[in-house]
Amino acid sequence: MSEGESKQTKNHVENCCCDIGGKEAIDKFLDWIKTQRRYSVNTLDSYSRSVRHWCAWLNDNEFFSGDIRSVGKALAKNYLAYLSNSGKSRRSIHNRISALRSFYKFLIRENIAGENPFETLKLPKLEKGLPVFLNVEQMPKLLSEPKQLEDDGKLSDREAMCDSLCLELLYGAGFRVSELCSLKWENIDFTNGVARITGKGAKVRFCPFGEQALKLLKLWRQSYAKDTSPKAYILTTPRGTPMYPRRIQRRLHEYLLRANLPINITPHKIRHSYATHLLNAGMDLRVLQELLGHASLSSTQIYTHLDMRQLKQTYLKAHPRA
Repeated sequence: MSEGESKQTKNHVENCCCDIGGKEAIDKFLDWIKTQRRYSVNTLDSYSRSVRHWCAWLNDNEFFSGDIRSVGKALAKNYLAYLSNSGKSRRSIHNRISALRSFYKFLIRENIAGENPFETLKLPKLEKGLPVFLNVEQMPKLLSEPKQLEDDGKLSDREAMCDSLCLELLYGAGFRVSELCSLKWENIDFTNGVARITGKGAKVRFCPFGEQALKLLKLWRQSYAKDTSPKAYILTTPRGTPMYPRRIQRRLHEYLLRANLPINITPHKIRHSYATHLLNAGMDLRVLQELLGHASLSSTQIYTHLDMRQLKQTYLKAHPRA
């Protein structure tokens, strides 16, 4: 986490309207999810803002005792009603409450609080939309764009190689963009073409990647990487600093425009494409769950949307009365 990001998170806590003991509890919680759970900077910031907002709301509530560590279920229920009437999306509400559930669960485990006021709170059902992704025919168009720009003299060979490697790993291995930026040389098994990833909740998984990604990795290490020691970051900016998600998002947007592809595609939707194409090709759902690093199979089942043609073909092959 950068110094600026650390200050931002610290300010979230300092601006909370709670007593010293409450602030200490929040500090402990944020330190735990950072060092033990190894949550990303974005997630840490989101959790910090959720707790801060909860504190501010409590401070304005006449029934608040002044101690964030001992809050009853009635206040939690009232807070949910407040969020529901504030115009926030159901997803945003779920994320807020999820953060607060984790916060109080931690406090109970540390013997700082006696109950979790959000534990049994019933949340509004989420709208389950299908994931957005590029189809199999569209992906090659996107993947070829960096090399095309290099050939046209509009991009340096280093930048083209870096961008190609980013795209190949996002699509070929299904990384989250934060995982891609955090990738180090020690994480790569060049012999087997596999990356060892520590994802959400410090969950370790092994992600195979294709021959093209392996070829680019070797070329990048040989020709462009300034530091190939085990602890060094693989992807770096032209200035030599570690790659960051926003830069990858911007570059992806430029390539989508050039290739005349949907511009609402993000790095995470490239991951959706990876998952969808594997599942449509017949991959077992449990195996896909492991590759994606999902803690629950229900998170993976969103990719079970097959097109009607494929459903019909599967039915015709399998059903005895077809």
